[in-house]
Amino acid sequence: MPNKNLQRAESVQGQSRRMESSLLSLAERLKRARKRRGWSQDETARLLQVSIVTYRKMEKADPGTAIGTWVAVLSLLGMLGDLDNLLLYDRDYQGATLEQSLRTRRRSRGVSPDDLADRL
Repeated sequence: MPNKNLQRAESVQGQSRRMESSLLSLAERLKRARKRRGWSQDETARLLQVSIVTYRKMEKADPGTAIGTWVAVLSLLGMLGDLDNLLLYDRDYQGATLEQSLRTRRRSRGVSPDDLADRL
């Protein structure tokens, strides 16, 4: 029987690698977008009203960059509308699966979602 802790650790490591890869890809796309516009890092930082250090961290895929700074760069690049495609309820397949599982479990225990809501 496989060790569940080992499986969980491997899953977390895999997620971490995927997140790092996604962040590196995002940083590279940011760099290309800046260069396409003919902007220097200094100029882009000034337009964003952030320090050059903060901007360079973005292009180096630093995970500590504030989400607000990423939103500001999307706005500056004219891509703020792309943010509207994140976390769409009807595309949350994992959440829908978990929600259905919870409903099934509650029904098997004789507790409906309405009963739970009444308890709140």
